[in-house]
Amino acid sequence: MMLKRGTYLLLFVLMTGTSYAQRVKLDSIRWINKDLGHLYFSRGHVYFNFVGFDKQRNSYSVAKDTLLLTDVYTSSADNFKVKHRTNAKFLIRDLTNSRLYLKAIDSTAIALAGPDTYLFNNFKNSYDKDAKFSQIHFLSSTCRDECPQLEINILPNGDYHLRGGENAEPYKGEFTGKLSPRQLDTLNYWIKHSELKKMYNWQQADTVAGAPNYYLEISFENSKKKLSITTNQPPLNLTDLVLFLVSSYKKVQLAPVK
Repeated sequence: MMLKRGTYLLLFVLMTGTSYAQRVKLDSIRWINKDLGHLYFSRGHVYFNFVGFDKQRNSYSVAKDTLLLTDVYTSSADNFKVKHRTNAKFLIRDLTNSRLYLKAIDSTAIALAGPDTYLFNNFKNSYDKDAKFSQIHFLSSTCRDECPQLEINILPNGDYHLRGGENAEPYKGEFTGKLSPRQLDTLNYWIKHSELKKMYNWQQADTVAGAPNYYLEISFENSKKKLSITTNQPPLNLTDLVLFLVSSYKKVQLAPVK
């Protein structure tokens, strides 16, 4: 009997000690919290925003209940000849395919995230079925590279109006068109999937040199309150919608306004 109890206890310890990474595949999961902070694991790298600033680390690893974010860098102090490594350690209090509870537990991690415990939800589960737009007005500026200068207006029936400026060839000037049913479905999906109700008080914490500026104004059905956003570093929840809009003029059949 004692042998059986010992065996059961050993199995329990082995099962509870199983790495979270073995139970949930973190890579390619995008996590978001109630304040629109994010974690995104992709191809061994991790991108995150805990306290308003977008950052990234070269690699990450999970050992049992600990997430380690690793940064590898060089410094002018040794003429950039030596690779330095710093680790930020977080306690994983819970991890499923739907949610992630995380808390910084060393000084490096606290410097990145503060002392709070964060609850992140899987971004793919974000969806507001009641979000329906009545008009979208979108502006995109040029940048250090060849970003197109665009002014786009879209109506719920798919009517599409474009004013193309610099780097928008061959669509410099004024054009009209219509989103296909599939394109309109995609746009409506991103409207419902982008946590837009949480964006009314959102402000970008820092700026990105050389990046294009975006202005997005959305009017909603059954609401007099417009949502206006200015950013050159869209938060994770908005990146898919912005990407759709900034590339849309290349995919819509357009005719010049005469």
